[in-house]
Parts: sequence; structure tokens; C-alpha cells
Amino acid sequence: MKIRPIEKRDNQPLKAIIQAAIREYGNNIPGSPYYDAVLDHLAEHYAQLDRAKYWVAEVDGELVGGAGLGPFTYPNTAEFQKLYLSPAARGHHIGHQLEILAEKTAKEYGYEKFYIETFLNYKAARGLYQHVGFKQLDEPLGDQPSHEACNAWYVKNLK
Repeated sequence: MKIRPIEKRDNQPLKAIIQAAIREYGNNIPGSPYYDAVLDHLAEHYAQLDRAKYWVAEVDGELVGGAGLGPFTYPNTAEFQKLYLSPAARGHHIGHQLEILAEKTAKEYGYEKFYIETFLNYKAARGLYQHVGFKQLDEPLGDQPSHEACNAWYVKNLK
């Protein structure tokens, strides 16, 4: 398994993985990441953001998913974004490795909190977040959630 920064050539294959995973769980609803306009140009999107990064994972040269981090509207907070893996890649600690890398990078960028918006029916992902120390919130952090359709929120102090 190899983790590397996203490149332009990854945009469409990654979009397909992300949207397939969202559809698989029935979360392809308005206000979900399924409809994010940036899915067509994730590499360019993350390249132009300050204190943001996105990585993809490959197994035997095949793109199997990715995850990233970007600034969030709450002060000194990074958002863990778009952790999605193909079905065959799940259960092999790839998501865990992506989370560790993103968290380490968030600390290097000087963020004090790490935040996640997700769905209750993403049980495996939520298990990962709890395993690495995220605490579930009763409501979104701040007053501008990234995805209003999400119904589970987590935060972790990085300091």
C-alpha cells in the first residue's frame, strides 16, 4: 500500500470511489458530499487552499481511496475531509493510516482542533474516529457546517 499526495490524474477515479461509497450507504442526498462541486477537481482545490492537503491510497498501483484536511470555519480548526475507500480497501487499516497522516499534518500546520462531519450509518468510520480519540458532539461545531445533511459530528483536541 502506498499513500501519496493527490494528483490531477486522480480526480475522476477518486470522484467515482467517493460517490459510489456515498450511494452504497444511501447518503446521496442534497447537502451531502455526494454533490460537492470540488469532486471534479480535488487536486486543484486542495492545491489552492492554505494549510490543506489531500492524499490518495494505492494498492498494487490501483487507486483505492483517499482523505484530506482543510481549514474549517471554527477558529484554529482543521476538518478531516472525504475519507472514502473502495469496498475492497476497507478493513485493511488504510483509513487509519490516512487519519494518522492527516492529524499529524494538521498539528504541523498549527491547528488546535480536528473536526469531522459524517453520517451515523458509517459505523466503521465512526468506530475509527472513536478509536483514535475523537469525541462525538451533539451538534455541528460552529454555525456553518460543511454538509448540512450530515448527522454525526466529532472533534479532537490537537494540543
